[in-house]
Amino acid sequence: MNILIVINGLSERSSFTESTAANLSKSYPEHNIEIRVTKSAGDSFRFAYAATTRSIHAILACGGDGTLNEVVNGVFNAQPENKVLFAHFPSGNANDLAKTIGAKDLKYYLDCIIHGKYESIDCAFIDRNGKERRFVNGSTAGIGALVCKDVSTLRRSLPSKLNYLVNTLAWVIKYKRPFVKIELDNETYEGEILLSVIGKGNFVGNGLGFVPQAQLTGGAFGVTVVSRATVWEMISFRSKLSRKEKIDRHEVNYFKSKKVKITVLSGQMPIETDGEFLDILYEGENIVFELDKDALRLVM
Repeated sequence: MNILIVINGLSERSSFTESTAANLSKSYPEHNIEIRVTKSAGDSFRFAYAATTRSIHAILACGGDGTLNEVVNGVFNAQPENKVLFAHFPSGNANDLAKTIGAKDLKYYLDCIIHGKYESIDCAFIDRNGKERRFVNGSTAGIGALVCKDVSTLRRSLPSKLNYLVNTLAWVIKYKRPFVKIELDNETYEGEILLSVIGKGNFVGNGLGFVPQAQLTGGAFGVTVVSRATVWEMISFRSKLSRKEKIDRHEVNYFKSKKVKITVLSGQMPIETDGEFLDILYEGENIVFELDKDALRLVM
């Protein structure tokens, strides 16, 4: 079996992860295990793309949600003839997908890969100006995207949870909410948004369970729309969100839908996927979220 281990070199645990992976690979001499460590943004995508063109069987992504995101997009962009098996060792800052499915050690993931133990889950994708971008855990529109962008910039200067909190509260104060139309399977939301979460996993933003109605399988998104909130309200929401509890306020709406289309009617709306800033939509532009049902083989 051809296995690629991709390690986020910017992670504080990268050296330990690399040495552990190197030692573990010696236990499987009958398999071809390659270890690559990223040095810059986009390396995970490039490593996965190149490996897929050489008939890779499985990729173990070691890092945060963004590392897995890049690996998945690299594989799907290479259009493999056979499905690649994915595993995710969470060693990043937020690790939100791991909060939904749990976390194990490296040996567990390698053993599962070699013995073919996995589950098929839905793979989400967006259509943006004719270009497809896939994601595994979730995507946010509104302040979530701006928080992710700033968190990446200040990653080394503050502890992870504090970094997310400080930037979230800052954007709640200064964000100019766009007016949007969100088209779902059976209903439409039209109004201002502070934050919209389109999720398969339950958590985004470093452990905030904004989409308790989401499931990794089943062919539908969990969609949560927050129209507005004060700084104090965002702080008070956090304890419930960390427990994956719904917020019982008229400003917070929960939906499920197989397909989601968001159109910006006025203002600007930033977008991120799996913690990686993607784009800004302007008035008149739209984005469509869809699902490839059971398209992703993931070690759980």
